[in-house]
Amino acid sequence: MLMYSWRCFTGGKRWAECYEFLNRVKRGDIRAYVLHFTIHAVSTILGKPDLVNKYLSELSTWRGLVIIDSPIDEEVMAPELASRVDPDFDDGLHYYYAKKMGLKLVSFDKDFDKMGIERLEPHDVLRTS
Repeated sequence: MLMYSWRCFTGGKRWAECYEFLNRVKRGDIRAYVLHFTIHAVSTILGKPDLVNKYLSELSTWRGLVIIDSPIDEEVMAPELASRVDPDFDDGLHYYYAKKMGLKLVSFDKDFDKMGIERLEPHDVLRTS
């Protein structure tokens, strides 16, 4: 099982790899989990209401996507974890849910490599599925 962070959306030079991974999640070929927090982070980056509307409408059709709602009492644990393993809040939140749910994390962020969870990049997932 996979969870991906917002950085998977912002692949820069590796956009084609991200695009293929996300399209396979969209079709349901790959099952992936995403935090509601991540969806809001991307919405904030998009900024314009019409873009956010298109983005959210599109995500609602993705067959392989499971959205994780995080209650505030669990989000409180993220800063505590962050202080122990030295990520920022969003990394701490992803770390918490990856550990809790036994998920591998799909991200380009190498900070996760030091946290005791398995991190894959999109091309790793595409090779094995």
